[in-house]
Amino acid sequence: GLNRNEIAAATGCTSTMVYRIMMTLTDAGWTYRDEASGAYRLSRRLLDFAVSGSDEYSLASVAWTDMCALRDETNLTVQLGILTRDGTGILVETADSRNPIRYVEEKGVRTTDLHVGAGWKSIMAFLPDAECSLLLDGLSFRRLTANTITSRSELEKVLANVRKCGYAVDNAEGREGLHCVAAPIFDRTGNPVGTLAISAPAEQLPECDFKRRADSAIEAAAAVSAKLGWNCKVKKQSKK
Repeated sequence: GLNRNEIAAATGCTSTMVYRIMMTLTDAGWTYRDEASGAYRLSRRLLDFAVSGSDEYSLASVAWTDMCALRDETNLTVQLGILTRDGTGILVETADSRNPIRYVEEKGVRTTDLHVGAGWKSIMAFLPDAECSLLLDGLSFRRLTANTITSRSELEKVLANVRKCGYAVDNAEGREGLHCVAAPIFDRTGNPVGTLAISAPAEQLPECDFKRRADSAIEAAAAVSAKLGWNCKVKKQSKK
């Protein structure tokens, strides 16, 4: 902290001007005056302001470089999805494979069938229990293919496994012949805010490749999470 004379000397303002400015800032809650020393100090409100400002990002722009790198590494389509609080999954960006035969989905596609699709499962698995439970309450569990998960108990077992291994899979659960592996993206607080998914025809992404491709997705998603301020090492230490 600095007292009024120290602020005046540092800024070149008169003592009277500093007094008026500091009174205004203190009244607004940005600073406070230490009664013992007479020094003005920054309040925690400024920290809150800075933290909220750090959320003003485009997830797609933050993730794009890592999406392209993952696409180039695998030569498979990479998708970025988010999950809204009302239970809608939205595809916000896609880096299409350069294979002549490839899986393509238009950006902006929305779905409420969260029981299918590796991406939505990778997000739900890491949501707070209450929030995840609300989403599960709203699912229809309608059957789309022979492999579709059709019960809450079955999906809960799948989500528990996702939490253990760090990724989710879609083994032709939503569309025949389409496979997908996905990993969650976390923000600075450790909350899942998106998902990176590798999607391809089953011939290009066979079940035996799920683990290998998932490891690449986890690495790319972690790189995006780091840009958002997430530190997985700190999170693991805190759990201990």
